[in-house]
Amino acid sequence: MITHRTRRGILGRLGATTLVAAAVVCSVGLSATSASADDSSNQPPLTAKDHAITDVPGLVNGRELGSFTGLNGQLVNSPRLLRTESLDKISSDGAATLATKYHVNLVIDLRTATQIAAKPDVPVPGAKSVNISMFGADGNYPDDTVMYHDLVDKGYNGPNDRGPMITAYAQILRLIAQDTTGTVLIHCSHGMDRTGTVMDLLYNILGVSESDVLHDYLLSNTQLKVGWATPQLLQGTFESDVTSKYGGIDSYLRKTIGLTDQDFAALRTNLLVSNDASASSITVDGISVPLDAAATTAGATITDPQTALAAGDVTVTTTNPNATASTTVSGRTATITVTAQDGTTVDRYVVNAALPAPAGGTSTPVAAAAAATTRATLPETGGDDTAVVLVGGIGGALLIAGGILLMRRRTKRTAG
Repeated sequence: MITHRTRRGILGRLGATTLVAAAVVCSVGLSATSASADDSSNQPPLTAKDHAITDVPGLVNGRELGSFTGLNGQLVNSPRLLRTESLDKISSDGAATLATKYHVNLVIDLRTATQIAAKPDVPVPGAKSVNISMFGADGNYPDDTVMYHDLVDKGYNGPNDRGPMITAYAQILRLIAQDTTGTVLIHCSHGMDRTGTVMDLLYNILGVSESDVLHDYLLSNTQLKVGWATPQLLQGTFESDVTSKYGGIDSYLRKTIGLTDQDFAALRTNLLVSNDASASSITVDGISVPLDAAATTAGATITDPQTALAAGDVTVTTTNPNATASTTVSGRTATITVTAQDGTTVDRYVVNAALPAPAGGTSTPVAAAAAATTRATLPETGGDDTAVVLVGGIGGALLIAGGILLMRRRTKRTAG
């Protein structure tokens, strides 16, 4: 089960931010078409939805997932993934912070072997490191546009010859889907191009809007204080190629990269804060409860031979594994409350446990389950004036009242 860690206060974190201006080269080679370092037209300001990493010295372009709205109104689970530049400039204390504060347990390095050898990462204590070179052996490009065309399908010749790019996307996304316990850190050289297209695909799986995807991509300009990332590169080149060649991002992910419904579901479970508060099954003493009826105000009624009902007799399975369920019992009625992972969405179910019917009768309703047989003896006034009646419930009370009235009338006539 995934634990959704509490979001750290963004204002305090942003107040501590000191974004370092640096003269850097493009993550896979300086482009002749790149914008100048002082171009601020594509440098959006950080907002409360953005979570820059400011407490790891040497890390400039680091941030968590944005707290964007995703599929069906769910929020992106920001602390579950970090995107950064290479980790070669961080200190050992910074690496320890990534391990202890950010809970990084998997580092995915997208660089080529040559790039890694030139600038090896400082290892994060306890984290597994996996190298998946998206460009294969050669990652040098003289032009950003050419590079973004290759970021779609470099080396792809069909399902039987997928090339390094398509193969890499499949491996990366499945590794993220499989990591359910900690935080994944993904990076290339500067955390902009290769990391940017991976994040584009991932955010699309999570149902994040096009504007939020672009905003997050352009934040690399903001943090690095450059203007290299542009809408034309991400949307006008990468996404345009995906649409024209593969029928759109969803088709590209499923038919070309080869992600399954299970892969999609795992990524969404890992990286979205679920608002699903439904139960997939409820049993009481092993007896299955009809959920549709249980979700109504009146609740579902089942027949349970147990003389007493306790909360421990109720077993609830939630549809989303990150939801929680609690049960309260009053008499022979159980109320189940399921709270979604978001902590605010709640569904309630009511189950009435009726005792089995006596032989030849019907099930005892919950309200009358404890009704007992009543024995009433009329006052003795003579041989014909004594009645012993075995009755139960309201009918018995009426019969007793009638017997008493009859007795009084007879007594009056005798006395006269």
